[in-house]
Amino acid sequence: MIEVEDLTFAYPSAGPPRPTLNGLSFSVAAGAVFGFLGPSGAGKSTTQKILYRLLSGYTGAVRIADRDLREWDTSLYSMMGIGFETPNLYTRLTGRENLLFAAALRGGGNGSGGVDDGVSPRDRSIDEAARRLGLEEAIDTRVETWSKGMRMRLAFIRAVLHRPPLIFLDEPTSGLDPYWARRIKDWILDLRVGGAAVFITTHSMELADELCDTVGFLVDGELAVQDAPATLKQRYGRPGITVYGLDPGGDEQSADLEYEDLLGSPVRGFSRITRVLNREVNLEQVFLEVTGRSLSGSTS
Repeated sequence: MIEVEDLTFAYPSAGPPRPTLNGLSFSVAAGAVFGFLGPSGAGKSTTQKILYRLLSGYTGAVRIADRDLREWDTSLYSMMGIGFETPNLYTRLTGRENLLFAAALRGGGNGSGGVDDGVSPRDRSIDEAARRLGLEEAIDTRVETWSKGMRMRLAFIRAVLHRPPLIFLDEPTSGLDPYWARRIKDWILDLRVGGAAVFITTHSMELADELCDTVGFLVDGELAVQDAPATLKQRYGRPGITVYGLDPGGDEQSADLEYEDLLGSPVRGFSRITRVLNREVNLEQVFLEVTGRSLSGSTS
């Protein structure tokens, strides 16, 4: 669904141009979730704006659905769903009106035919989506009365309701409590199973680790590394366990063990084991190892 090769972009400046993006190459297949990770200012938003044609003037090749991005007309947007980090909704409209307006912009209208209860297919799908994310009682009230979390859920529904084959999500669980964040994650996984290509921009390594088939670490406009989360953790981590306990004399001691060590009888010299700590590396640690930076942008 997305193929990017040697993408380079520089914003206009008074002096010599300094690339915001420098030679990016990656791809996102149908039925896959790609995580774009990096600190603020790394170029994540610029990349997304190029992919949905809010920025031009780039060099390199960008193809969407096997077609050069420059060759697409506005029909490109009917196959996309875009969820921004800030839920930019029409607050004086109801939740339903926001979704119907978005559908009308795509040419979807209200739907018609095939039902005998006076409810259009479009309204029926809105009601089903609202129930899925706990908005059924508020869907016909003005969004100006909604909490931020409710607005985030509505913005997500707006991005995916028309079942687009290509979806861009910027921090999709930001501002949500764990319950609704879990429901959003489950929906994203369902979209992947349904064949959608999902491009997620996030600071959350936990979100990326849980959802993404591939992650790319973007730093200073360059992709430092990209691979499956499990592969990256195995390559850069030292997974294993640390065993804490007491020796026969009652003194505290510990032992670091690799997972392979557990196939034998490695825990010797302990009269009592008090704690076992899993040392499996997480993506945050991998990011720091690869880039020398945290996602806040600070250096190690």
